[in-house]
Parts: sequence; C-alpha cells; structure tokens
Amino acid sequence: MRYLTVSLLNIDEAQLTINVLKKLACLSQEDWAIQLIVVDNGSRDDQLQQLFDWLKANKDHFAEMLFVASPRNLGVNGGRNVALKLASGDRILILDNDLVLPDDSRWLDALWQRMEDNPQIGVVGPMLVFADNPDIVQGVGIGLTDQGRVGYLDRAQPVSSVSPTPVEVVATPAACWLLRREAQQGVGLFSDEYHPMQYEDVDYCVRLGQAGWKTLCDPNVRIRHIGNVTTYTLEDHSYARTSVRHGMHFREKWAEILPRIATIVEEDIYWGPIPRV
Repeated sequence: MRYLTVSLLNIDEAQLTINVLKKLACLSQEDWAIQLIVVDNGSRDDQLQQLFDWLKANKDHFAEMLFVASPRNLGVNGGRNVALKLASGDRILILDNDLVLPDDSRWLDALWQRMEDNPQIGVVGPMLVFADNPDIVQGVGIGLTDQGRVGYLDRAQPVSSVSPTPVEVVATPAACWLLRREAQQGVGLFSDEYHPMQYEDVDYCVRLGQAGWKTLCDPNVRIRHIGNVTTYTLEDHSYARTSVRHGMHFREKWAEILPRIATIVEEDIYWGPIPRV
C-alpha cells in the first residue's frame, strides 16, 4: 500500500472538481491510500454544497479526507499552501481541477517510480496535452530564456513527435505535480508574491533548483488539461495584467541567475494557433 497526499483546489467549478475526485476515489482499489485535502477558495453556496455532498458520500474511498472551505479566494498559492501545511504523506500530488485523469493508476505509478528511481528529483510532472485535442502537446515542461521569458516546451506539436525519454526541465506546470515532501520542507511554501495565480509554480521550481533538487517531466505520462478554467474568470484579477505584472516581478527577482538556468531562446517560444500550421 502506497500512502499519498493529494491537494485539490476548487472555486465555483464543483462538477469539474468532482470529475477529478471520482478518478481519485478509484485509486483506493489499486493499492493507494490517499490523504485527500480539498480547499475551496470562496465558492458560491450552491457550488460549495454540491462539493460537500459528494465528499460526504464518498469519504470511505479515502484514508483521510480534509475539506477546507475558505470564505475568500486564497489564490492558487494560498490554497495549495493550506494543503502543504496539512499534508502527512512523503509524496504530495498537487492537482488542478481542470484535468481529465486517466481511468486507471498507471500514470501515477509511472510518476511515483520516476521519483523512487532518483532521490534528487523534487518534482515530477507529466506531459500535458490539450483536453479537446489530446494528440497535441500543451507542454513537456517549461523552459526559460536568459531574460526570464517562459515557454511551454513542444507546445502545439504532435504528441507523436516528442521523445518518450524523461527530461530534466527548469519547471513544469503545477496543474499536475508529484512533489517530494522532503524537498517541499526544504524550500517552504508557494510564494505570496504571485497571488492569486501565474508564475507561482515556475518560481517554486527555480527555488527547488537552487536548493539542489531536480524537476523532471515524463512524456510517457500524458494528462489532458483544459487550462485556465478559473484564472480567466476571476473578476478582481485580470489574467493578462496579472501575467504581465508577475512576469516582470519574476524576471527582476531571478535576474542574476537566469543566464545560468536558461534552456531556450526567444525563437523557441510559441503561443500561436493550436495545432501549429
């Protein structure tokens, strides 16, 4: 039996969250004991009740279930930090609620084994693919230029063109992370500098790297990701403005080390049509 802490956030997307929870509930039949920590970031009453009802009805599928309902939006950094403080597992699976998880646990087995094989790995993530176009890559981890510009590696390329060899990367999106508890305790929590979203995961991976931990992306594991379901709809935080502001802060914060950790150049960054034409 493998013991795992799972962190999952929700804000006004109860059904999406429940879809993920249903897949997690099935893991109890596949040699997984899960400490589930669900943090609600200030949902409407009807959404909160829908999520609470599902959790109450399905608590027996989990070794432990913790449900934290915040009266306000703590942001992805704040919500995840609540889970990190409550986590008891040596491995912490951080998930966004807009993932379409596979029906069996082979994806999780693979990520777990990568971490078991290399004690220097602090985070391992999958290759993310587009939920509505799963043959197209959303990102095989994240690269940085020497000026701190972010690029999703192999974005919009066919999945078939990507090497299956796991690759060490500067960062990988926290939509799906398997995080080593020892590494997390060494570098601490997600930074409040990036409230409520954007760049908090890239910053965290850079901190892990500076502490001697590796971040790995395993293209053999493919997870469908809708993307930006919550961040595009936050009334008080423009996605575009927040991205620009946090990007500027990130570049200023890490300016001295960016030339040493850069893995891509401007020409490698692609945010155009999906798939590429």
